[in-house]
Amino acid sequence: MATYRVCKTFTVESGHMLSKHPERCKYPHGHTRTVEVVVAGDSLDENGMLVDFKALRLALQETIERYDHAMAVNSNDPLLPTLRNLYPEDAVVVFENAEPTTEAIAKDIFDFVEATLANGFAQDHYVIPPSKIRLERIRVWETPSSWAEYGV
Repeated sequence: MATYRVCKTFTVESGHMLSKHPERCKYPHGHTRTVEVVVAGDSLDENGMLVDFKALRLALQETIERYDHAMAVNSNDPLLPTLRNLYPEDAVVVFENAEPTTEAIAKDIFDFVEATLANGFAQDHYVIPPSKIRLERIRVWETPSSWAEYGV
């Protein structure tokens, strides 16, 4: 059976620290990350669309943008208490007992988007009916030449 696919991209300025890394990646550093959200479905709606791009943006923007100008940190990183004292709560994204690698960020976003699509979304006349479309993958670009992906 043929499948329709659409992709919505988001860009965030995002930092992380990889405390287990043997080299410089263990220090705070940042990336201009592009997040690609690829969804699929078997049929188009009455407007001839799989999903309205704006509906997809509205449904996902807040969660993806929580990484914007924030530092992602392992909950076991010894600098976490200092970061929490220095910066507002929303400026630190904590990964419980896990390194905040680009792979882990892709999975974190995937889990949220998958749940959002299963439950549906509605704001004004922008609607994504529950389970109408399915998430295929989240691809997170760390640099212009490097990305990590999580998907089905």
